[in-house]
Amino acid sequence: MTSFRISVIAAAAVAVMAMAAFGQDQPAATGAPTPLGGPAPTVQAAPLPAPDAASVDQPPAANTAPQDFKPGMFGKPAQATITQGALSGLVDGPPVGIIDEAHGGLGQSMWVNADRATIEDLLTRIPAVSADPFVRKLSRRVLLTPSDAPSGGGKRALISIRLEKLIQSGQIDEAGQLAASLKLDNDPDFARLQAEALLYAARDKDVCGDLTATRLTAPDPFWLELRTWCFAAAGDSASADLTHEVMDGQGIKDPAFDALAADALSGAKKPVPSIDHPTALHIYLLRKAGLPVTNAIAARLGTAANALAARDTRNPPPERLAAAARISATGALSTAEQLTILNIQQIAPKLLADPRVSVSRLTFLPTQGILRRAALLESRPPVKADLLVAALAADGHLERLPQTAALQSDVALSLHPDPSIVRGRAVIARALVLNGKNDAAQAWYIGAADGSEWRTFQVLVSIASPGPAHDAAAHDAYGWFAVNATPQKNPTAADALALGLSDVLGKLMPPVSRSLAATLEGQRWPGLRPSGDDLMALEAAAAQPGRKGEVALRVLAIVGTDGPRDLPPDVTIECVRVLQQAGMPDEARALAVEALATAVPQP
Repeated sequence: MTSFRISVIAAAAVAVMAMAAFGQDQPAATGAPTPLGGPAPTVQAAPLPAPDAASVDQPPAANTAPQDFKPGMFGKPAQATITQGALSGLVDGPPVGIIDEAHGGLGQSMWVNADRATIEDLLTRIPAVSADPFVRKLSRRVLLTPSDAPSGGGKRALISIRLEKLIQSGQIDEAGQLAASLKLDNDPDFARLQAEALLYAARDKDVCGDLTATRLTAPDPFWLELRTWCFAAAGDSASADLTHEVMDGQGIKDPAFDALAADALSGAKKPVPSIDHPTALHIYLLRKAGLPVTNAIAARLGTAANALAARDTRNPPPERLAAAARISATGALSTAEQLTILNIQQIAPKLLADPRVSVSRLTFLPTQGILRRAALLESRPPVKADLLVAALAADGHLERLPQTAALQSDVALSLHPDPSIVRGRAVIARALVLNGKNDAAQAWYIGAADGSEWRTFQVLVSIASPGPAHDAAAHDAYGWFAVNATPQKNPTAADALALGLSDVLGKLMPPVSRSLAATLEGQRWPGLRPSGDDLMALEAAAAQPGRKGEVALRVLAIVGTDGPRDLPPDVTIECVRVLQQAGMPDEARALAVEALATAVPQP
């Protein structure tokens, strides 16, 4: 306690200047709630109870160190009666979001006819932590659309679940913006998630403002540390010391917090002790002190901290790669960010001499980096193509083709379909389609054998192209399917997918081909099949226009984190159909393109 008091007193003179650095237009941070700079929707319930000595001094039941927060750990405050009015006001608050309907949102009434408990369950399971482009984009639209709460009782505020998913998926700026847009009283679960979002997003004026008023009464270590920081940042060393004495009395020892708080106030950047239990507050103070969020610290936290560590140019390139590799499947880092990290790595010549062997025990992102670097340096077309195909196939995980195609885009464009290249032409062509390079993709099929794979590719290009430029080739493919993909001739799953997707997306097809599409869709195809109840629930939601948000959630639950590759064709076709019917044509086409592109056989 004494050392902390000395640090605070020494930094007191600097605090005013430090607060000026936080932003000229921001109010000074204090321990007490301060009004926000602009109006924000506020939901008021009963006033916060005044703490008594027992509630402040009572040690946490489990761990006296700053505890790791698990979303939902506090549960939902007890309510005697739940009504729609109470639910909308006290639990969920007013509609808040970032993407309105004019900019791609799903609409404020997207839950109108949906059951609240169902939406809460589906939101909890939404695969927002995904590198799959379709899944990531649609999840983002759902989480960021301002919408009225659905009717019925629930266990958690929907805004809490939305913040949880945004933080978990590394969308920290969006989470911070959402967290700053409203206040809910008497909801500890929301209060903690709101504070986490504000800290990760480094929203200085809100971190010690009215939105985190819970810090003034809550007795657990996280809130006590935030209270101490806010008093210290405001230059109120006496109140900071008093709060720190409460921490000392509870046996809360966190030397890293003490050092970071002093560094953040003074700018001294002294060495920080090991952070045994890092929280969003530690990450905030590291950044406030001008210190990097290191790979070692990020490894103990989730996606948000790892994304910050990967982006921090003060970290050595290998540490940035380690942090990025840890979250490569989350979608938190853009393709450009991942390529920047891969391009700054120093790769030993011996690893590039035999790259296929060098990557045999490496994880996804380092493997992509070595294969990409080797391919860019390679001058022999067949060898370059083999390295590219190995990277695109991701050791047999073609469900990641949308991601590998983006990472290897420049390699694919630098390679021409030389006659000496035999292996993997279909994978390269589909990777180019996923990158929007349809004409370049077509060149890889010049002189291809007259078979199912080529015909399926023609349909893929037609679906992926917004205009009719490739429709003639697709029309010829439909005629070929009508003769060669009948049930009597053992059609492939890709045949069924190409015909069925063309049908539901309204492509011009000969009547016999459209009839065959319906026949093949009616078959039960193998694959990762959802339950019959899930499919029936999807169709029921699609039948009511007021359940657009539920349709999106149910499609996401069926498609899953890894995208549509492993789904049976009939299930994928049905998902595309309901998206189209629910007024989401862009999502319907995106799902169709990805499903058909990743349906390519292993090279």
